[in-house]
Amino acid sequence: MSSFQNDAISFMTNGKVTVRTLQQLGLIATGQCVIPNQFYESGWGQWLPMPNVLSLPYISHYIASGLNKKEIILQLEQKDKINTFINFTAPCPPHMSSKEQDENELLHVREAEIKRRLEANHYNYPQNILDVINLYISLGLVHEIDDEGTSGMIDLLIRPLPHMNMILLVD
Repeated sequence: MSSFQNDAISFMTNGKVTVRTLQQLGLIATGQCVIPNQFYESGWGQWLPMPNVLSLPYISHYIASGLNKKEIILQLEQKDKINTFINFTAPCPPHMSSKEQDENELLHVREAEIKRRLEANHYNYPQNILDVINLYISLGLVHEIDDEGTSGMIDLLIRPLPHMNMILLVD
């Protein structure tokens, strides 16, 4: 986007840009998704559970496609893989190679720390797709739209994206 487009969008939206806004302005090509530029810079990629990070492009695409919250959840559930959600109590499968076991252990360590941090901030670690969406909503990265005629719709904030430390306590 050019500087002029950025300035014009900021003016029209009071500085708040969402996927739905960009889609309505014709700035998202069909079949594409938009991820906030500052997603990783603001710490979200580091401190969100892996199911949230992996689902973000799909959520963006489905919002741009005009799906409502229920439809988005159904689409994401169809994409859900058996290992999308971490079972912290299940032992490592014995048929894994040592490299796969190492990767599995690193993932579990990462996710256990994220779970601890979320719980310290009174959020729950997601156990299913609905929890993923609800965590995004609770954190303010996704919001439910309650305008007339948009019942059940959600939208993804593109900018300004708050820094993760403004919402989750750092310890």
